Amino acid sequence: MIMAVFNEEAFLAESIESVLAQDYGNLELVISDDGSTDGTLSIATDFAARDERVKVVRGDRNAGKAVAANRALKAAGGELLAWLDGDDVMLPGKISKQVGLLEERPEAVGCCHDAEVFDSESGRSLGSFTQVSNGRPLREGGVELWFDPTYRHLPSATMFRASACPPHGLDPRLRRANDWLFDIEVFRQGLCAVSQEILVRYRRHPGQLTDPESRAEWFKEGLMVMEIAAARYPELQRKANGSRAALLLGEARRRWRAREYRAAWRQVGAAARAGGLPGLARVGALVARAARERRRAEGPAPA
Repeated sequence: MIMAVFNEEAFLAESIESVLAQDYGNLELVISDDGSTDGTLSIATDFAARDERVKVVRGDRNAGKAVAANRALKAAGGELLAWLDGDDVMLPGKISKQVGLLEERPEAVGCCHDAEVFDSESGRSLGSFTQVSNGRPLREGGVELWFDPTYRHLPSATMFRASACPPHGLDPRLRRANDWLFDIEVFRQGLCAVSQEILVRYRRHPGQLTDPESRAEWFKEGLMVMEIAAARYPELQRKANGSRAALLLGEARRRWRAREYRAAWRQVGAAARAGGLPGLARVGALVARAARERRRAEGPAPA
């Protein structure tokens, strides 16, 4: 298990306890502290002093999640690796069920499962991750899943074989979208098996990627992910072009809603150049279908 953490003192103990309570015996938890300025490191080292399954590595400064995660990857020793964010919570049996799934499916390089989304302040359940984000159940597949603009994945629900980990780890140039590129590099090598079972609780914070600065940064990094993926793996060029077009269309919608009409049309033009007109039509159809599926999954509005 790998946790890359920064200033997580409010939630870290609960997250660690959910790992140590797992029923899988051969378990190692590597916590990589990214130069926290609160009590995060103290909490982590206290657990390490009391339980030999916990290992703590740290950086002297806040260098970003990718750097912290790479530090943990180097320190981890297992054949199977899994992520957990420092504010998410494992449910009982998560690890053993994922290990069992990968033992049954040797052709798979990793697996994922569903999650419960809950409000951080109230603890209220907001529904399953697939319902809230995708509007439909998880589906099995390969790297094409990570180029589908309507299909989202949760890092805390993913387990993968250490042998599929790219030697360079996560790209430190990316602060927000590094896990997206990492998953592309893992699952271009093989299948992602799935379980529809809810095995982790995903904490929803009030300000998660809702401010304009965060959205703008994520958009730029999404385009970078597509550029890097296409440059490293030319066979993924067409898929990357489709995802690039989807990102640009999403930015066009945001600009249009903000009444920045000229900027919106520029993004539409860039999307057409990236994906071509047929590709643009496919992306538009996918996005519209996904919106309908999410509305159906949410059910009718209350009277």
